[in-house]
Amino acid sequence: MIKIPFLALETFLLIVFIIPITHNILNPGNEIGILVSTVLILLTVFFERVIEFAHKPAGKAVIIPVAIITALGFLYVSILSGFMLRAMNNAPQGSQAVIVLGCKVNGTSPSRMLVRRLESACEYLSANPDAVCVVSGGKGDDEKISEAQAMKTYLLDKGIADNRVIIEDKSVNTDENLKFSGEILGEMGIKKAAIVTDGFHQYRASIIAHKYGLETYAINAGTDSLTKWLISTYWVREWMAVTAEYFK
Repeated sequence: MIKIPFLALETFLLIVFIIPITHNILNPGNEIGILVSTVLILLTVFFERVIEFAHKPAGKAVIIPVAIITALGFLYVSILSGFMLRAMNNAPQGSQAVIVLGCKVNGTSPSRMLVRRLESACEYLSANPDAVCVVSGGKGDDEKISEAQAMKTYLLDKGIADNRVIIEDKSVNTDENLKFSGEILGEMGIKKAAIVTDGFHQYRASIIAHKYGLETYAINAGTDSLTKWLISTYWVREWMAVTAEYFK
């Protein structure tokens, strides 16, 4: 009976990381989540055998190092999550230039994730009529137009003036998004910008932007019913992406 609450929680966690697969999303975030959830379920089911093994010399030699590594890993991702949450809540101070980070385009139309970013950008630009906006993203092999062009068209359709939206369509990743966008703003004498992207992405984006001399703030993309189920997957993936950024 004691195992049931743990199994219920672990099974729920497993389902959370499986759901993205039903939407054709498979990345290191949900792969790691599925692996960890499965291991936890097995440890709970075979708890008595694990304890029995732990009392043996060979068991101690295995379990003690694993426990230490697990504890250090948990501490690391907890601190990292704190940094990510702080970056998410770094709201713009007054009117700032805006950089909208690109995301997949379906043919000529922004994807669901990109629409959420654009809606947040549009809301901010409408409330701050002096702010300019750089839409950043090149053209993928499966896209008919660049992400930047799709974003500009979307914003213009929402009533944002053409002269406020600047296209950056050469970048192929977040690093280049911010490097090239920073160069455009730098030529305009602008060194501060609000980055429009998903909340989980804000910390890594700020690290990259600072590397290129930009002081940044966060405008987070809105969430919908599906996004709420995907955040865990992307959050875990971001742990790995941020860690890789640290070593660059």
